[in-house]
Amino acid sequence: MRNFKFLMILAVAAIFFSGCAKDPLALFSADKDVVYVGDEVTFTNASVDADTYYWDFGDGKSSTEFSPKHTYEAAGTYTVYLHANTKKNASVASLTITVKKHNEFVVNNIHYPITAVKTLYEDLPDGRNYNLYFYNKDELIYNPSEEWFTGRGNMLEVELYATSLEAGTYRYNSSLTPILGTCGWLETLTDYDFDTDNGSERSAISGSVVVTKNGNNYTFDVEFTDDNGQKITGYAECTITLTL
Repeated sequence: MRNFKFLMILAVAAIFFSGCAKDPLALFSADKDVVYVGDEVTFTNASVDADTYYWDFGDGKSSTEFSPKHTYEAAGTYTVYLHANTKKNASVASLTITVKKHNEFVVNNIHYPITAVKTLYEDLPDGRNYNLYFYNKDELIYNPSEEWFTGRGNMLEVELYATSLEAGTYRYNSSLTPILGTCGWLETLTDYDFDTDNGSERSAISGSVVVTKNGNNYTFDVEFTDDNGQKITGYAECTITLTL
């Protein structure tokens, strides 16, 4: 009888304590929610009453650490989920991380930063040739009188043909006759001496430029293949005022 009473007390206590168990609450923060490709994000777990944790970083990667760090390898918008769990219950919290591309162009896996943009245009009978120069302002000096550069450095040159600098996809056009909505010139110059025209120069045989805009804020996403079969990419997010 004594054992039966003891077991009954244990059963009642178990029911009582299980009824008092708190549900978990998932909470977390990130040290930054806008980053560039390759930057590390630190997540701080502030969850309560949880035993285990599962992180879904939104890019196919995950973690069971308490407060993990994560690096995104591609641009995009990612929703991060934290699952805070007990044996019986779970809670989920989420946060959005925006990953942006670097302002740079890439040749042979070498990254060349873009810190300055110069835009010129030439009026033609039914449109304009927009000449866009993406370069490092610490390496090159723009000479307005010659509309060209002096010094030694690296540059991505793009020519777009349009009625205005509109958003859209401009595909490479090798024809000498300008066609609206195409890019007639794509070129990179690396370790190039602009005073002596000496250095590495690569011109496109195919490629495209994707232009997006919001007011005077533009992004230019460039990809082309040169005559050696080398793929070259470039990305620039910049402000352009077209009163040139």
